[in-house]
Amino acid sequence: MEPEKVIPAHILEQSNFFAKKARSCREVYMVMRGSQVVLAAAIPVVSIFGSWGSARYVTAALGALISITEGLQQLGQFQQNWFRYRAAREGLRREQFLYEMEAGPYKEVADPMRLFVERADSIMADEAAKWVDLGNREKNSEAKA
Repeated sequence: MEPEKVIPAHILEQSNFFAKKARSCREVYMVMRGSQVVLAAAIPVVSIFGSWGSARYVTAALGALISITEGLQQLGQFQQNWFRYRAAREGLRREQFLYEMEAGPYKEVADPMRLFVERADSIMADEAAKWVDLGNREKNSEAKA
């Protein structure tokens, strides 16, 4: 039986980080979107069954909460970050699988570990570059405002 391939700790740590962040962003996104759906559904119910005088205030508050939730979602970019982290995680997992199976670019290569580290580093560097680019775009848009 062939010995198990060793995966460098920093690659495993980064892969786990991406998985954790993807999960966290997904949970926040789902809570925010779910809240918006519930709040939006409550507006017609309150307006129809709320014959009391304060129904319009409750309706207005529900609408305001929807706007606040959407604003927070746009500021946090939770859905986009969820997808970005998940894509990075899946890219690292795919590389790990190909490396362990000696498939794809790892088939018949002189130093598969070196190639794996280079390809995994490329995925991680690409992710870091996206964050730097995002920060630069936000800085530039703030400077123009």
